[in-house]
Amino acid sequence: MLNDLEQSTDGNGAIEEPMDIDSNSQIENEHTDSNDTENTVEHSDDSEHDSEEEQSRGLALDTCLQPPDLGQQLLSYYDGIFCIAPAERNSPVSVFKIPKLKSMAFPVQFPDGKNTFDEPHRAKHISPSRYFNTRLFSVDNRCARDTNYIFFAQFVTEMHMATSSMSIQLRKSKPMTHDGRRINCSLLQDKHELEKLLINKEATRFMQPLRGTPAYWEKTLCDLFAMLRQLGTPTFFCMFSAAEMRWPEVITTIKAQQGETVNFSELDWSEKCEILRSNPVTAMRMFEKRVEALMRDLIMSPAQPIGEVIDFYYRVEFQLRGSPHIHCLFWVKDAPEFENDQDQDVCDFIDKYISCKLPDPNQDPKLHRIVSEVQMHSRNHSKSCRKNRKHCRFGFPKPPINMINAGSM
Repeated sequence: MLNDLEQSTDGNGAIEEPMDIDSNSQIENEHTDSNDTENTVEHSDDSEHDSEEEQSRGLALDTCLQPPDLGQQLLSYYDGIFCIAPAERNSPVSVFKIPKLKSMAFPVQFPDGKNTFDEPHRAKHISPSRYFNTRLFSVDNRCARDTNYIFFAQFVTEMHMATSSMSIQLRKSKPMTHDGRRINCSLLQDKHELEKLLINKEATRFMQPLRGTPAYWEKTLCDLFAMLRQLGTPTFFCMFSAAEMRWPEVITTIKAQQGETVNFSELDWSEKCEILRSNPVTAMRMFEKRVEALMRDLIMSPAQPIGEVIDFYYRVEFQLRGSPHIHCLFWVKDAPEFENDQDQDVCDFIDKYISCKLPDPNQDPKLHRIVSEVQMHSRNHSKSCRKNRKHCRFGFPKPPINMINAGSM
């Protein structure tokens, strides 16, 4: 069944003669020139050729472009009619089955046409994710600098994961619905029945390995709920944002990979953005390493800046401008719980680990500058502060207090 599915999907890339005669005749009529009969024939032939080219592109999955949402793309139910018949005496061939596809699509990365993913007679078989990770993390950063190649690698990897997971689900899952009906082609062709399968999550289980899909987040949510049942209410919720514009090592490392040196203090905002865009792989890898160092060397260190952390959970998000940040939950040992313990115990615990004050500019000028620039709410409130309101929706400015009180929580 999986092979049949792949063939029906892959057959769109090799269409040469569309079979929809009515649509072609309509196109001919639209381009008819009543003043010149010969031009009419030529015009209709050209429009027919354009229609053939549009239909030959096939389904959206049979392309090298990364769709906005792969999960939604896999579950899309099309009402239109697609011609997937190959040319005479030919067989449907997926665009990903074309030999040396990567070398032909990316000649800069593969000038000699060798060492592609589908290289024949490779001594050891590797998965697409291992192959593309090696390419993107290589010292030769031609692949890491090309965003088109990065999206191509992501799409190929996710499609391989989807088809592999789909094959497993077809072998493991029961071919029956909840009400006892057998899942067959006629059932899947009914749009109403297909929507019922999607609502019942019977058709989305194979998407669990794909990040960002509903099945993936459902599994992640269940894992988090399991942590809540085992560990109780989290103690701290924190958010840490990347400051790549303030990290000289990120900018200088990217330029060093390109064989250049740069003075970080002399760069303006647009120049820093251009450098970061030139190698997003290095920028993201350094952010990942900083997150690991934050958890290992600070949060979980013997210093215990927020107490003895017994477990934590975080997820990475990306802002519209592409900058990553993480949302974290921390469970601290023997921490009092709000509304379950005495209010004074909760306030004392918060005052022990959390403070709101400016560092001394004489003793630590660097820390004073950082806190003043990134940890203070601006007096000139931004548009986000006044979203749908006349005043700051975060409640700033707030009156100064010496210690926290239960009424402010």
